[in-house]
Amino acid sequence: MKLTLPKRWLLATLCLFLIAFLLISVICLDKTERARRERLYYDSVLAAADAFALSPALILAVIRAESDFHSSAHSVAGAVGLMQLMPDTFSYLRDTYFEESLPDDAIWQPGVNIRYGSFYLSYLLEKFKTLDVALAAYNAGEGRVLLWLADSTLSSDGQTLVRIPYPETEKYVLQTQKYYRHYIKKFHLKEHV
Repeated sequence: MKLTLPKRWLLATLCLFLIAFLLISVICLDKTERARRERLYYDSVLAAADAFALSPALILAVIRAESDFHSSAHSVAGAVGLMQLMPDTFSYLRDTYFEESLPDDAIWQPGVNIRYGSFYLSYLLEKFKTLDVALAAYNAGEGRVLLWLADSTLSSDGQTLVRIPYPETEKYVLQTQKYYRHYIKKFHLKEHV
């Protein structure tokens, strides 16, 4: 049986409606699931924010940009956990600043990962003074950002970046700042930066 034009139109409309419904359902489910994960780690975020004089909104923004609140996240480069710490960075901070006898696999513990990642973020903010440069260093590495600041085509004053030469890092900085503003509004928080 051959479908007539009105039946084809009705079938096409029904299919489009079904696809739209499924997409909206997936988006809503994803937002609900992310909100659940945010709440799961919120107390650890507040404790780290208080300990290192950071805005909880900034820590939440970095976690969202780095792992989207998945504690088992790991990158191709080897960064792990909620705040995507490199194992070498974790070991260095543990042995040098925290002087704790935590095992190497403690990096996977959400509270530990948030505490160490927040400390490192506060260190970068103190060192680089501006949020965008500190976030660039968190993503691309401190040494790389120091090289960028020394490059007169990237920094006119050695302290701020005119542009970020890595598209991935530039996107990361912009996205994290967007998330930061989102969490300030969502949780009615104040900026600390």
